[in-house]
Amino acid sequence: MISYAQNAEDVLLARLFDGRASGRYVDVGASDPVEDSVTKHFYDLGWRGINVEPIPSQAEALRKARPGDVTLAVALGPKSGSAVLHHVVNRSGWSTLDGALASTYRAESTLEVIEVEVEIRTLAEVLDEHSGHVDFLKIDVEGEERGVIEGADWERHRPRVVVVEATEPGSTKAAHHDWDPLMVEAGYRCALFDGLNRFYAQADDTEALELLAVPANVFDDYTRAEVAEQREARMAEIAYIRRLEEALREAEQTKQHELIEFDALRVAAQHAEQETTRARQRIAALEARLIELENAPRR
Repeated sequence: MISYAQNAEDVLLARLFDGRASGRYVDVGASDPVEDSVTKHFYDLGWRGINVEPIPSQAEALRKARPGDVTLAVALGPKSGSAVLHHVVNRSGWSTLDGALASTYRAESTLEVIEVEVEIRTLAEVLDEHSGHVDFLKIDVEGEERGVIEGADWERHRPRVVVVEATEPGSTKAAHHDWDPLMVEAGYRCALFDGLNRFYAQADDTEALELLAVPANVFDDYTRAEVAEQREARMAEIAYIRRLEEALREAEQTKQHELIEFDALRVAAQHAEQETTRARQRIAALEARLIELENAPRR
């Protein structure tokens, strides 16, 4: 498979769901429809789901690329309302509702942060409105994970797997201590921490806990999207070179054929010229003989 996710999260999920051609996901903090997407692989397989992305331009990109999905241009929190989203324009995936975190961003001269007022809804409200079983839920909201988890109704809506980003943005520092007890209380166990995310499965789901317990590895037989793109570009380049070589061979063959035809025409022209010369000589001889006969004395 081709992995589009930042840390091969889609590879682990694909291992569990084993090539299923249909299913349903909820992607909270969906961001881009392709780059670093945990759900791109599944959408291509035929899965459909809900994308939650408060940045208008990214929500619109998701709608265009994923017409089969529901895309909501809102943020999720512990209760409905509105809030200020600190949109990091030049760092995809770093936008946050966390004002303190946004302040650290502004301290970095390379980051451009603008404020956008967004609607806040709860995960429970979204899943009530768009009902149905959820195979996996992904949460990547840059510091607001607890708010999303608090806004869920874990008795009525129980995804088989929940993947939550568990480190501070751009850091290896753990950030799960504030909300991990909520997941445990909801009846989930952490199957794996992959260095970036914590993978949770329902506590009695032995299969999921076992299959998610091992990080993505060579036995999963996957290729990262950027590597696949490089291979595809290289194959396209090779195909283009081969087309040029074939065109050159055809041109050379045409040239050789034309040279052969030219040589044949040159030989034919030389033969015709020789025949013309001989014909002229015969005519001249006949004319001389005719003059000779005309001048001969008559008897």
